[in-house]
Amino acid sequence: MTRFRTLLGLTALCAGALGLSSCAEDLNYEVSQRISAPAWMIERPIEVGPFELTAFERMHERGEAANLYIAGDGNPELIHSGALYSPTPQNPVGLHLASKDKADNLAYLARPCQYSGLRAEDDDCNNYWGENKYHPEVLAALNEAMDGMKRRYSITGFNLIGYDDAATIVSLLATDRSDVLTIRTVAGHFDDEALAPVMADLANVPQHHFTGGQDTETPPAHLQEFLAKLGPSECVDHTFIQEASHEAGWVDKWPELLKNEVPTCYVPEEPDITLIETPDPIYSPRIGIEKK
Repeated sequence: MTRFRTLLGLTALCAGALGLSSCAEDLNYEVSQRISAPAWMIERPIEVGPFELTAFERMHERGEAANLYIAGDGNPELIHSGALYSPTPQNPVGLHLASKDKADNLAYLARPCQYSGLRAEDDDCNNYWGENKYHPEVLAALNEAMDGMKRRYSITGFNLIGYDDAATIVSLLATDRSDVLTIRTVAGHFDDEALAPVMADLANVPQHHFTGGQDTETPPAHLQEFLAKLGPSECVDHTFIQEASHEAGWVDKWPELLKNEVPTCYVPEEPDITLIETPDPIYSPRIGIEKK
């Protein structure tokens, strides 16, 4: 079964072979091609750690920053319900958002087992999802993939955008790297346990969060709880979109929402200290002591 069947043909084929994971994977892959190709985002496999991650990239300007979108969690409930499906999203909202971004340097980075498998045949995708989706091995692989992008395209820094639980991923990456300029989250899920050790550092990262009034999966109250734990910070801003749900209402608005600037954090300037030249010491004979 080729990956390049038409979407209609794949849908009909899947309907006649219900429950076959390869069929669903081909359908999800076809969706990713139909989103990325018109935006001139080129697919590239990245072998890091135990994973073969999938990236979709459009890089035009060397020596500049890049907007990097991290994928959400796709369909993790399907993995644990029978190990028939991978966590590849059926509706890749993060990739949709990236396709609307007009930045010169742009990439979308999928998570482990999305659009691709593992490098070892006896490895299991279930090991990197559920309670392990923020595992250090996963984060190390994403970090390594970013390092490779920097070298390959001479990227100077990253503006990270995370959809759904990738809000936690971009927050962890931002506190672990010195080249993350800003973070943005859309319908973000913030994992308390994963983020607890880095909250103090995270408060100093320039960030803008977008939440939807119709979102029942990550409602506005979830963002408010996260911001309360983050504490007062000049680095944080957020925008509320009344009509947006968890998946719907973001993509068409994204070019305008990107115009909402990320706050510039206040960094106290070091005082301008003028050094005073020290004059040469003046020596004089002690009074009352005769020369011999």
